[in-house]
Amino acid sequence: MKRILTLSLLVALCASAIWAASGKAGKNVRWELSDGVLTISGTGPMKNYGKDRPFREDRVTKLIVEEGVTTISNNLCRDCANLIVAELPGSLTHIGENAFLNCENLSEIRIPFGTETIAQSAFQNCKTFIEIELPISIKAIGQNAFAGCENMTTARLSQSIEAIGKDSFKGCKLLAELTDLPAYVTTSTFAEYGLNRAAVKKHWDRKEELAAKYGNASGSDIQTKSVASTAKVEPSDVDLNIPFTGKTNNNTFAVIIANENYGKLSNVPFALNDGNTFALYCKRTLGIPEKNILQFNDATYGAMKAAFSDLRLINDVVGEDMKVIVYYAGHGAPDDATLDPYLVPVDAARVNKDVCVPLASIYRDLGSMKLRSATVFLDACFSGATRDGSMVVAARGIARVPKKQGLTGKVAVFCATSEDQTAMPYNEKGHGMFTYFLLKRLQETEGNVSLVDLKDYLNENVARHSTIVNRKDQTPTVLSSPAASAEWDSWKLID
Repeated sequence: MKRILTLSLLVALCASAIWAASGKAGKNVRWELSDGVLTISGTGPMKNYGKDRPFREDRVTKLIVEEGVTTISNNLCRDCANLIVAELPGSLTHIGENAFLNCENLSEIRIPFGTETIAQSAFQNCKTFIEIELPISIKAIGQNAFAGCENMTTARLSQSIEAIGKDSFKGCKLLAELTDLPAYVTTSTFAEYGLNRAAVKKHWDRKEELAAKYGNASGSDIQTKSVASTAKVEPSDVDLNIPFTGKTNNNTFAVIIANENYGKLSNVPFALNDGNTFALYCKRTLGIPEKNILQFNDATYGAMKAAFSDLRLINDVVGEDMKVIVYYAGHGAPDDATLDPYLVPVDAARVNKDVCVPLASIYRDLGSMKLRSATVFLDACFSGATRDGSMVVAARGIARVPKKQGLTGKVAVFCATSEDQTAMPYNEKGHGMFTYFLLKRLQETEGNVSLVDLKDYLNENVARHSTIVNRKDQTPTVLSSPAASAEWDSWKLID
């Protein structure tokens, strides 16, 4: 009798352990399943699972992997047929084998920039997928990674992918739209990856058409007319080695606007890459929660106005403990008549107060808020010139010196240029020259840098490399409001 009771108790204890609501998922990682939400939290990599996991897969409807976790373990959500949503963090670098295998109802997921590898069968048989967009940080896709995604119609890959496994897209019968393929995926090799020959041919035919239209014989450097970075953008050192500090700055908020693709004006090479990578540094290195980052890619006039309106609403709630970082990459230009400087939305066809955002209004908004500090980074020039050396409006033949704007409140502004200079690209690195060295200093210091150190670093490196690389003068400038003049140089972006 005693042996039977002991055995019963052992079975009960084992059952309790198997269906526990939480537990360890790695050295510094934990899992918790509550009301259908599986939350993975902590720092560093998860441990890998086999087919048996310490939670019931049929109870998982949503996965949240919190910032700080760097890998999705093998088999984490395998056979989670009721999983619909997966939220992945900017700290992620690897998605493991069979991580989402047979998650046939998974329809909401975004693979974040910074992810480098997707292992074999990671998303196999995710039948609800309609389209995927892989960040340019991806280096390798494993065998059968997206096989059996039978309803997928569109896939944006990346030229920077170094290896694609056999049959990665096998069974994706509706996949007819491919963009940005690596050069080794051709009408001769398509079958190895499980791709449709017609879709691959369509991709390369389109590249050749664009090459003929825009004067590039091979077409290898042309994406689409709507993509400004006509040069191939491959991850540089600042894109791939982004420090993760484990910091959390709940009272710091960032507005990031990256305008690359202009409908009626010349495009801005690498602006989207600038904004996306700066956002990643905000999350990983500066510790700004993702919900605190207001990011706008190819922002219209309405979106740009809304960004600062939202910031004011947040300030009304958070109050004077709030810190703000504003980053802008895109066109800046002076008004023809007044020379007042403006930020140019992507839907603008000309530069004036009716269709562009006055820099003065942004400074005024920031200055009127109750803030600890506001730091503004502008990878733009306001002379009317563009990154490629032409003019924002082609009919305008000379660069002009924009009118200086006053600052109030606690505001410091870093601008990529001085006077009538042009904010140039750093083509080799796939970024604006100013942004590349801004990111480089954040990388070198892990974000722990004073603004005066940042100013000195940017002045030296941007001026030097712009002269050597682009044969043009470019000297960043720093402005501060009277209220911040005695203290701005000791400010740091990271608490």
